[in-house]
Amino acid sequence: MERENLENLSLLQTHLSKLTGLPLSLYRPDGTVILPPVREDKFLATVRSSPKGSESYQDFIRKQIRLVAQRNDVSMIQGPAGEYHCFIPVSFNNTVYIIAGGGVYLALGDFENFYRKQGYAFGLNPQHLKSWYPVIIRKDLADLQETIRFIRSLFSLVLKGNLQNSLTEKRYKLMKVFIGLISDLKLEKQSDEVYDVVIDVMLFLFQVDSISIMVKENGHFIPKRSGGRFRDSLQSLKLPFAGIVSEVLEKQVPIFSESAMEFLRLGMSEEITSVHLFPILSNNTIQGLLCIYNSSIDLENADIVLEICRIVGFVFRIIELQGTFSRYMQEMDILNTAAEKITPMKEPDVLYEAILETSVHLAAAEKGSLMLIDSDESYLTIKAARGIHRRLLGEIKIREGEGIAGRVFREGMPLIVEDIEKDEGVFTKRKPKYKTGSFISIPLKIGDQTIGVLNISDKITGEVFSKDDLVLLRSFASYATIALERSNYYSLVGRLRELSITDALTGLFNRRYFEDRFFEELQRSKRHGLSFSLAMIDVDDFKLFNDTEGHLAGDEILKSVAYGAKECLRVIDVFARFGGEEFVVIMPQTTKEEAFMVAERIRVWFKERILPTWNTYPREHLTVSIGIATFPYDGEDRKELLRNADKALYRAKMEGKDKVVLWSD
Repeated sequence: MERENLENLSLLQTHLSKLTGLPLSLYRPDGTVILPPVREDKFLATVRSSPKGSESYQDFIRKQIRLVAQRNDVSMIQGPAGEYHCFIPVSFNNTVYIIAGGGVYLALGDFENFYRKQGYAFGLNPQHLKSWYPVIIRKDLADLQETIRFIRSLFSLVLKGNLQNSLTEKRYKLMKVFIGLISDLKLEKQSDEVYDVVIDVMLFLFQVDSISIMVKENGHFIPKRSGGRFRDSLQSLKLPFAGIVSEVLEKQVPIFSESAMEFLRLGMSEEITSVHLFPILSNNTIQGLLCIYNSSIDLENADIVLEICRIVGFVFRIIELQGTFSRYMQEMDILNTAAEKITPMKEPDVLYEAILETSVHLAAAEKGSLMLIDSDESYLTIKAARGIHRRLLGEIKIREGEGIAGRVFREGMPLIVEDIEKDEGVFTKRKPKYKTGSFISIPLKIGDQTIGVLNISDKITGEVFSKDDLVLLRSFASYATIALERSNYYSLVGRLRELSITDALTGLFNRRYFEDRFFEELQRSKRHGLSFSLAMIDVDDFKLFNDTEGHLAGDEILKSVAYGAKECLRVIDVFARFGGEEFVVIMPQTTKEEAFMVAERIRVWFKERILPTWNTYPREHLTVSIGIATFPYDGEDRKELLRNADKALYRAKMEGKDKVVLWSD
């Protein structure tokens, strides 16, 4: 291959590598490198630098080049690191040369699978997995295939021009200038810079009279940039999908016309005498038109303009994909932030409010409600709301299939409506409290089971909700449903724990819980040199009451003891049912005298507040007797304190009942 050809191909290689983001190399059929890559994939460079990587990639490249040279067809195959490489054959003077490019991952899972399973063997640190995410090259399959076609097309075009002398020096320079200008643009910005470059190239290098770039919007082609003699009038021209415009759309080929009647029907100025329409295709769909007016373009230049349009279409596709990726990453950041906000929340009511607040914020809305199915699965009830008075929340109940929320719950499918009064699927009158008729309703699902509905309405801007809003809310709803399920689990665990330490009849702590707390208080008081008191309470003549009035009446008396004693105790005191009609109280940091005063309040409350509603019981009042022992004076261990409190209680019984007795030897 001649030096001049190599220089030209090297320039093309540089620009294409920059434009496509792919490292590109040129090989002879025997695997010898003609043009090494001008930019190397950092990740693959690291992999190749390992002993195993160096050997694996040499064998891989040599084998694929040999196969592609034999078949003379494009090959796209996974390399040793799970990435895809393309091998593109191009003919040169009856010899096939191979363009190799790649290091592309079609799915993040391919990269992660390789890294976790084989990365160590290639010298990669397992802990650095996520740090490679921004570095690796990722494309979807359709985008990669389009890139391969684009690369092959340009290389073939340049080779054909160089080797067969079919392209003039002017044509080559035009392509070189245009590709250089395009490759220097920062494509993450808007498309305006691309429009400006195309207009300048066409005006300066092709000497056209007037030109405009138009894109499809709402059934018309709308001018984005215009230049030349008729710039001002062209900038206000909208072309309908009719006549020669519809012909370009249908055939996807350039059209030339000199029909004055055609121009008038399309709304063009009478000064327009000719027009060339070149389609700008992106992803095999016409996204725009390059319109050249009152200019003579020969076949050779027409080919160049068409090639420029193809490059512009490819650039637009890159811009579109970059925009999609940026939106995706932005949405992921938003969702991660939202998920982190609700993840720590375990209290159901707090979680409900957080889910709704986050949803309304994500959709930039003013109103919303979170509905969940009740325990017997009969109604949807509102758990959190914005724009609804709190007093009404408990009154609103929605049956399955009833109204919009009920229908979304039954069908398990999201609903987005631009105008509730015009949508045929809903068609209901908008309530005055809503500013707009647009809303979104999303089912909350755990597997195949729907547990609720999230409703969002009234965008702050007054606009309708978009599909992007729906996608974002559905993604967040998945996080919210997981958080709801986990909250239910914690609530159930809490309820089970409560049941395990609670006396079913009185609602007091049971004996097991008392024993645990008694042990803890003993240890705490010993460690800090504190005192505490233990009181044992027994209902006087309770067996007689049960025998005369019945066990149901006796149960009510035990409940009254529980209620009355709690009225007289502090929050830090531990009040438990010890067994039968016996109760026990732990009073931390309480002296014997203070414990006596508390016990007296309990005794008096019980005697005075329990009204004599019985029929047969032969006593005027129901009373309790109480015995008190204090740590460390009346005992320094569990058995001794319990025994002495019980003895004090026994003395109270022996001394006539309805009495508080402090233990003393």
